[in-house]
Amino acid sequence: MVEHHFCLILIVMENINIALVDDDQLILNLLEDYLNSVDSLTVLCTHSSSANFYQWLETNTPPAVLILDLRLKDESGQDIIDYIVPHYPEIKIIVLSSHYHPNFLGYIFKKGVHAFIPKEVLKDELVDVIQQVARNGHYLNAEQVDVLRKQIASNSPSIPKKDVDAITDREKEVLQLLCHQLTAKEIAERLFLSKKTVETHKSNLLLKTGAKNVAGLIIFATQHQLVKLDEIML
Repeated sequence: MVEHHFCLILIVMENINIALVDDDQLILNLLEDYLNSVDSLTVLCTHSSSANFYQWLETNTPPAVLILDLRLKDESGQDIIDYIVPHYPEIKIIVLSSHYHPNFLGYIFKKGVHAFIPKEVLKDELVDVIQQVARNGHYLNAEQVDVLRKQIASNSPSIPKKDVDAITDREKEVLQLLCHQLTAKEIAERLFLSKKTVETHKSNLLLKTGAKNVAGLIIFATQHQLVKLDEIML
C-alpha cells in the first residue's frame, strides 16, 4: 500500500509598516481604514503636519514605507523628503499626489523618492506599489518607463571613462540585476554571492553614482547606457 503525504505550504508575507502624511484628513482616514484591511499592511501613524510626524519619529521605530503628499499646510512634501532621505534612509518614500505630472518623474526620483503616483490610483494598484517598493526599493510602471525614456535625451553627457572604470564588472552586473527588480537575496543567488556582499556592491554603486536609492540607480544606468530602459522588467 502506497502512502500519500500531503504537505500544506503557507506563504507568509512580511508585514509592511506604513506612515501616512497628508493635510487632507478625509484622505488620511480613508487610506488608513483601507490599508489596515489588507493582509500584511499596517498603518502605524497618520499625520496632517510635518512637525507632528517628525516628533513621532523621534520616539518610535520608523515605518518601512512613508506615503506622502507633496502639498502640506506647514511644509512642502519636498522639504520632508529632503529631511527623511539623509536622516532615515531606511524609510522608502511613496509620493501620492493630486499634483502628479509625468514631467516631474526624473526630478522626484533624483530627490530620493521610491515611487511617484497620482491620487487617482486604484486601491489595488496602490497596494501593489507599496509591496513592490517594500520588496524592490522602487516602483516604475510601463507609462513611467516610457516617460523617462523620453526625458533622457540622446545627447545626455556620457560618464567619463575614469568613472566608468571605477564601477567594477561585478558592480555592473549587480546594477543590471537591480534594474531588473531583483532583490539583494535574488541577486546573491543568481551571482553565487552572499546577500551581505550584494548589499556592499549596492552601497558602492550608490556612493560612486551619487544616486540616493535604486530608482536613482536606474536613472543613472539608463542615462549612461549601462542598461536599456526597454530591458527593465516591470
